[in-house]
Amino acid sequence: MKIGIHITHEAVQKIGGIGSVIAGLLTANSYNHFFDRNILYGPLFNSDGSPTSRLGKDGVVLYSGIDNYDTEKYAHIFSPIEKKYGVGIVYGKRIIPNETNPNNFCETETILVHINSMKTEHVDKFKFLLWENFRIQSDRYNDWDYEQYLRIAVPYIEILNALTSKDDFLFHFSHEYMGMASVLKVIAERDKSKKRNDKTIFYAHEVSTARSIVENHPGHDISFYGIIRNKEIDGKSMEDVFGDKSSYYRNELVKRTEHLDHIFAVSDLIADEIKFLNPSIDPKKIAVVYNGISLKKINFENKNHSKAVLSKYCKTLLNYEPDVVFSHVTRLVSSKGLWRDIMLLEELDELFAENSMTGFYVLLSTLIGTGRPSGDVSRMEKEYGWPILHREGWPDLVGVETEIYNDLSHFNAKSKAIKGIFMNQFGFNRHSCGSRMPENAQWIDLRIGSDAELGMSIYEPFGIAQIETIQFGGLAVLSDACGCCGLIRSKYRSNDNSYHIVNFTKNNGSLSIRELMDMKSSEKTKMEKAIIEEQAFAIYEKLKNNMNKETTAAHFKESQKLAYEIDWDHIVSKNIVPVLNKF
Repeated sequence: MKIGIHITHEAVQKIGGIGSVIAGLLTANSYNHFFDRNILYGPLFNSDGSPTSRLGKDGVVLYSGIDNYDTEKYAHIFSPIEKKYGVGIVYGKRIIPNETNPNNFCETETILVHINSMKTEHVDKFKFLLWENFRIQSDRYNDWDYEQYLRIAVPYIEILNALTSKDDFLFHFSHEYMGMASVLKVIAERDKSKKRNDKTIFYAHEVSTARSIVENHPGHDISFYGIIRNKEIDGKSMEDVFGDKSSYYRNELVKRTEHLDHIFAVSDLIADEIKFLNPSIDPKKIAVVYNGISLKKINFENKNHSKAVLSKYCKTLLNYEPDVVFSHVTRLVSSKGLWRDIMLLEELDELFAENSMTGFYVLLSTLIGTGRPSGDVSRMEKEYGWPILHREGWPDLVGVETEIYNDLSHFNAKSKAIKGIFMNQFGFNRHSCGSRMPENAQWIDLRIGSDAELGMSIYEPFGIAQIETIQFGGLAVLSDACGCCGLIRSKYRSNDNSYHIVNFTKNNGSLSIRELMDMKSSEKTKMEKAIIEEQAFAIYEKLKNNMNKETTAAHFKESQKLAYEIDWDHIVSKNIVPVLNKF
């Protein structure tokens, strides 16, 4: 029996892109034809709540040691492990739905480990094992994030042995650094575990060291990717160029991927970053396995309906029906390059005004992942006109949300044809977003009805959200720092009105490594503005062509047809399963 074990921080709650990838994989037919069982493994972050709530609303708890809860006599399996290590085990099953088709779902086993009271002698012993076998100095890292993922590795093999047989073929997927300690334990104990055929795979959704450098360097992607592509680099590593990063535990864990059997990189960019981080790694271990999107078949009437919902919302808020709806659905982090949205909208605003067109920009992003209480949203809406106007402080603007709102307000004050709103709320419906939202509005309307999704990130290993609107005839406006560019170029080359890649790093080839390293923020901003100004008209032309009444239906039909090529099931069957079959 082939069993896929996914070690992740999103075993229960979907927080970001990794959760979307796991949902895409587990609901793909080709993936389920390959694996007989699936297991999600991670830490139990919170011990509050009832026993039956431990695995979320789509989960069924079969056993919870911390609650003395057992439905099917699992105690004899797990209790010895719990007593030995001083941990609590939660075991059960979860329903993982496809993100756009709830009728397509997968039931998967889920294991959470409560490690807060783990016996220190076992933790110390494992830390010595990591040092002895992989030269990881755990005593340097006093970060609970490092500690918790190290601790879940301690009982990992014994828990799996209790649930599987010696004849099973296990594939251990470490999703990012979070699973590295667990798979390193599998490698270190392979001989005595009698599971020498089990495979260890690092699923590289990013390279943490690269992200940190890009986000914190004044030149961002323009400097970083210019350095990677510079002919002067010639065998130098990331640390040769940017300095020693051994104090960063994620750096050390990801460098140890050289010991794993395989590395899945979600894009060509990530494959290059892995090689740059560790030039000695065997390139044959690295396979580029793109992410996909969840395909949703609709008709042209559905497209028009969703566009009408967004237009009605704009009419209610701003008293006009826009010709073009721009959207940006994203996490609120610096890597998303939201200032580039404003730069582009400023250029497009001039073109729209000259051609008597109007636009509506919806930025849906928040620091509050669980969303604000609907009652607070209703009150803000009535008191001062949220989401057009905001106020600093909870329940409204917190942290960097204030800066984002101020930048958008400045744009709105000057713009003539395009206006924007900042929805710092999770969801897109009347219950979550107030009474001015159309009564029939749904989250999917913002995907289907959008004419353009902006996503000019400075660091974007893949970028699922950026291309979600493509299948519905929307234009994806991407930076060349988005890993999905490679996939979209190859699959949508016959329909380039579906995407536009803004090449922020194309003009830095003549710069030396030293010049790129020394780039100031003001120089970077000057380059960004020049590049966006240069490409704004081409983006405008694509938008205009997509909206042409004579061609828009045909463009929509072609977009739906080509979307099959980037659907999760197609990606898994053509891109991922062939790699797994080589193991």
